Amino acid sequence: MGDVQGVEDKDGKATPDQASVYLSARLHQEIRDLSALQWPEECCGLLIASQNTPNRIHRVVVARNVATDPLKTFEIDPQTLIDTYRTVRDSSETVVGCFHSHPNGNVLPSNSDRARADEDGFLWLIIATGHNGALKSGMYRAQQQTAQGDEDDESLRYFRRCKLIED
Repeated sequence: MGDVQGVEDKDGKATPDQASVYLSARLHQEIRDLSALQWPEECCGLLIASQNTPNRIHRVVVARNVATDPLKTFEIDPQTLIDTYRTVRDSSETVVGCFHSHPNGNVLPSNSDRARADEDGFLWLIIATGHNGALKSGMYRAQQQTAQGDEDDESLRYFRRCKLIED
């Protein structure tokens, strides 16, 4: 799809140090459709992959957004989290990330997203939505870096954009 954002250098070529994440066109469209239907609220859920191929998402778990203000943020239903982690624990699957929508039309991670990105390497799929549906998709990997010599071991949280490849 033309609206999938990936990592490119100034010449438009994919940069070699960025991870690629694979998601079927069908699953991607399901997430986009859900995001559009939930507008103006944020939708959310979990991204599931095989332990052997964590960069290839093969299913999603849709969750209820239990945030106090779902127009501005998301919080995955705790029972869905518990049930999903229990299910994958006894299988060859793993929870590799989450997805949510930004009803303000912005595909970039928000300050709130960055503050909550506490698991290094966790994927964040963001669907920008507006009154006319899903606009853009962005895939990001949460990164944490501890400052050297920092006695409080504070870590810097940021997102690295990934190339989202539909297969």
